[in-house]
Amino acid sequence: MYGYGYGYNTPAFGIGASAGIFVTLLVIAFIAAIVLAVAGYRKYVDDGDQQHFSLKDSSTWGPFFRFDKLVIDKILKALYLFCASFTAFFFLAIVLASLANGIAAFLVLLIMCAILCLITELIERVTFESVMLSVIITRNTTDIKGMLSNRPATQLPPSGPAPVPPAQTVAPAEPAAEAPASEKPAREASNPGSPAPELPAESGPAPSAPSFCPECGTAIQPGSHFCPECGKKLD
Repeated sequence: MYGYGYGYNTPAFGIGASAGIFVTLLVIAFIAAIVLAVAGYRKYVDDGDQQHFSLKDSSTWGPFFRFDKLVIDKILKALYLFCASFTAFFFLAIVLASLANGIAAFLVLLIMCAILCLITELIERVTFESVMLSVIITRNTTDIKGMLSNRPATQLPPSGPAPVPPAQTVAPAEPAAEAPASEKPAREASNPGSPAPELPAESGPAPSAPSFCPECGTAIQPGSHFCPECGKKLD
């Protein structure tokens, strides 16, 4: 009876011991995740340049209540650090608590918890990035509106339609000037195959045909009134 009862109660004792160890480790993991999230936020996330909300400083109340300064991105970043740390500590507590059930259970849970921890961390990362993306878009839009409202009126773009530039008038093309006479022989020399240009007719009086004396047949110079040979009058 003693041996039977001892063997029957052994599994229940092992499960109860591992459950108590797990609860204790889970509380420690929760506290450690909070401490790690605060330390990680101060070291890697908070830049210290932004104006924080303070009950003593009344100048921070207006932007806080008007939602001019969004703090949700800070909360999400700190919450992500906490969730990522607590997830790792949670699976670590399961593995450590399994030592009460033997080495075989410890090795099996070690492999399973490592895989589940990696998958859970990836899901948390994707979820927080999706939420942060919408927060970043909203925050950039708010910053752009604040910058435009602080700019002077002279630097703001005009609200009306863009002015149409006046049409430019094109001057009529001037006729090409005729090349001087000194360049014409050069053109004819450069183009020997082209036909020679026609020269304009001279406007002077046409030369008169030579005349002869009707009496003796001697040639008479133009404009002479008497024959130089026989003296006959030619008019």
